[in-house]
Amino acid sequence: MKLLVVRYGRQLGRDDPEQARAFLAAADKIATLPGLVWKLWGYDDSEHVAESIYLFETGEHARAWGDGPMKSALGSHPGIGDIEVRYYDVDEQLSAVTRAPLALTAET
Repeated sequence: MKLLVVRYGRQLGRDDPEQARAFLAAADKIATLPGLVWKLWGYDDSEHVAESIYLFETGEHARAWGDGPMKSALGSHPGIGDIEVRYYDVDEQLSAVTRAPLALTAET
């Protein structure tokens, strides 16, 4: 399993209706990514930043998205910039102890 962590500047807040619609449409597409187990969306409107944490089945799946079309897709939204991408291995043993949702669903 591989984590993909994406941090970016976000000038428009969560309450911007156009961005909310665009992100909802993006979420539907992201949900179909090969090897994606889940994605967590986070933001801090007061600091104008957001962060996404993806869990992929493999590093190849994570890099196919993170090194592939992700930056251009994310950067195409108004007010998005300063995109940073990082990859991490998952310590499944320790994560299981702290109840991380690592189990693959029957759909994968």
